[in-house]
Amino acid sequence: MFFNMFRFQLFLLLTLSNFCSLNAANYNDDILNIYSKMLPRFVMMSSQKDKIENEIKICVLHDKLDERVAQSLEDKIKSNYPDGLKNYPIKIMRTNYENVQLCANSQLSFLFNSDETQIQNAIFFFKKNSILTMSYNISFLEKGADMSLFIGRNVIPFVNMKSIRDKRITLDNLLIRVSKIYMDSEK
Repeated sequence: MFFNMFRFQLFLLLTLSNFCSLNAANYNDDILNIYSKMLPRFVMMSSQKDKIENEIKICVLHDKLDERVAQSLEDKIKSNYPDGLKNYPIKIMRTNYENVQLCANSQLSFLFNSDETQIQNAIFFFKKNSILTMSYNISFLEKGADMSLFIGRNVIPFVNMKSIRDKRITLDNLLIRVSKIYMDSEK
């Protein structure tokens, strides 16, 4: 009897802990490290570099549950670029989706997972302000994000050319050559 009760409590504990972890997205630390190396370079490989005044500005959007992961990404960028990139210091702004307007002066915004409405509102804001968007989740390309990465044997940038063109952002030829072009099926 005692053993059955213990098994039930253990099962309940494991089930609840798995349920709680489903609410927060799982992010791979190695993949975050790859993004941390790529984000500033994508600014420099696009027409967004023309918007740089004194520093490269990257805005990281996240939900409350992903605050620690966003901090980790910021720390990795700072670690990978302690002196900035091409004589430009890198400024990271972290904010939640409700405060997307704080990203108005950034050259690039990185999107962590959130609910559908938050993602759509952020993508609309970035389109209106011609800010390059990159997402951890490759499915955000369908929603209008500009870029994401496929990470397998190789790291392959995926580029949503429609959203890039809509914003009148241009990409360096080298970036286009090494990328896979995402083509939205026109409705």
